[in-house]
Amino acid sequence: MMIAISALILVAGMAVYYLIKKEDSRLNAKQKAGLKIIPTSLCAALALYGAVTGGGASAWLLFFGLCVCALADWLLEFQFFKGMAAFGLGHIFYCIGYVLAGPVKILSLIVFLALFGVILIVYSKLKDRLEQAPMYLCYAAVLCCMAALAASRQSFLMIGGLLFVISDCMIGIGQATKNSSRIYGIAILVTYYAAQFLIACSTIFA
Repeated sequence: MMIAISALILVAGMAVYYLIKKEDSRLNAKQKAGLKIIPTSLCAALALYGAVTGGGASAWLLFFGLCVCALADWLLEFQFFKGMAAFGLGHIFYCIGYVLAGPVKILSLIVFLALFGVILIVYSKLKDRLEQAPMYLCYAAVLCCMAALAASRQSFLMIGGLLFVISDCMIGIGQATKNSSRIYGIAILVTYYAAQFLIACSTIFA
């Protein structure tokens, strides 16, 4: 428990620090991107602890997924679509980890159909405003699969998967509507970092 609480304090602290420093004109883009990946990297470190202390194959897959997501955080700042592709790979690691944790349940299929159905409706309204729109849809399918598989696992994963969907949907909507407000950006990052932290916590509270 103390490990998780310590990790939460570190992740939250570095996330707040990044949110403050990202507006600092004295820092260049690479410095800001470096700060951005620290909270995700701390989540990966927590998952590594969980994997090493008995989390099993599933925990190792989640650790690898978090490492890929940390890389995706960096790429997203410079090459958006390469970052999206890297996040897709991270979700694939998550999906494999969830499958290794236990049999796939009918609930996962129901959640996938519901989530992807909603995303299809939103996509149909926004696709003309999105560059390389089909890539968003492919990514959304992988994202929904990850969240659906998480829905039938422990509460850490269920909530984490939902927050990930919310965060990424906000990014897509923001790209389409050109919403670049500070509050909107903060909401995206808060839900994203919370999702990654909960996924990491699942490796030590299995």
